[in-house]
Amino acid sequence: MGECKRIDTSVCLYKTSYEIIDKNFFFIADNKSEPEEPVRVVSDNENYQLRVQNRNRKSICLIKTDNCLFGDDHKKSDCILFSDDQFCLVEISESGQRNQKRNDAVEQLGSTIEILKNNDINLRQFQARAIICFKSGRTKPVQASFNTQRASFLKKYRVNLEEGNFISF
Repeated sequence: MGECKRIDTSVCLYKTSYEIIDKNFFFIADNKSEPEEPVRVVSDNENYQLRVQNRNRKSICLIKTDNCLFGDDHKKSDCILFSDDQFCLVEISESGQRNQKRNDAVEQLGSTIEILKNNDINLRQFQARAIICFKSGRTKPVQASFNTQRASFLKKYRVNLEEGNFISF
């Protein structure tokens, strides 16, 4: 699917659409005040929305989808995290108007899955999850979404829809 679509204007530390991370813990931030920038890995002292635990220090690939890998012509999730056996699509959303934000996130996650399928990427070899991440001051483990869209999302995409701000690999 290519490399970063904004390589000329990117202010990313790594001028690529992906990073390989093998730390025990890492943190992902989506700076909504800079809507043109993709997600980035930050320290735990910085403002972040998603905490990732990597118990076995696997190589985890972070793909920056929004504002990097995909152009503006697609609705898409913010990023993808995957290892040799897990695949997590992540949409980071602000907390206000949570029901509307949740509906938008579900649409973006579904659109990203469709883009992947259209590019012959098969998610069946992974434990695949689509995660809606609402910013919160406390860590919330990923849990099954209570939204009624969960069952239809699973049926349509064969991917579990969840909400939370903590992922464990």
